[in-house]
Amino acid sequence: MARPEDPARRRGLVAAAAGLFRRYGYERTTAREIARAFGVQSGSIFYHFENKEALLVAVMLEGMRQFVAAARGPLADAHSPLERLRALFYGHLTALHGGGDEQAVVIQEWRSLSARPRKKVVAVRDAVEAMWREVLDEAAAAGLVSGDLRLLRLAMLGALNWTLQWYQPDGPLGVRELADGLLAVFVPAAGRRAGRPERRVRQRRALALTRGTSSART
Repeated sequence: MARPEDPARRRGLVAAAAGLFRRYGYERTTAREIARAFGVQSGSIFYHFENKEALLVAVMLEGMRQFVAAARGPLADAHSPLERLRALFYGHLTALHGGGDEQAVVIQEWRSLSARPRKKVVAVRDAVEAMWREVLDEAAAAGLVSGDLRLLRLAMLGALNWTLQWYQPDGPLGVRELADGLLAVFVPAAGRRAGRPERRVRQRRALALTRGTSSART
């Protein structure tokens, strides 16, 4: 059974598992390897988690929590539909590229969950998607976007998540510039309303980089 009296060790195991799941995949990672990465005996894992899948669930729940946390601050400071949409883009990319490995595992290992554990993660995922639906509804009411908002939301999230495959955090493009550039792809008004010339330059650079990467992978 789990021992919640040692939350620091539990968090450490989650972080260690996330790193290995991201690098090698859930199926190819063993409990022994996770224990070795954290510096404990393999049996210690099962004081905190019923099995390896329970550890995967914990990793994904932490990843979802970080998605929510990364968006909450920027959203609180945004006061228009366009700025709220920009806040979601920035918060999502900040979680993907500025945190740990948990967010990547959420994206890469979703199909590894069996039906019952998946329900726990879906409940938190629904909270993330609710934020996006609300902001996109506001954007549509303001005339910033149109069409099938569900498809638009999926396309936006797909584009943001795909940056895991090509974006280099230590490269010339920062996360905020990346967010601005990708937002301008989906919402032309975001580019037109950019207040400063340097912001427009950053957006064009982000768009050019996105197109160049897509062409290279085609």
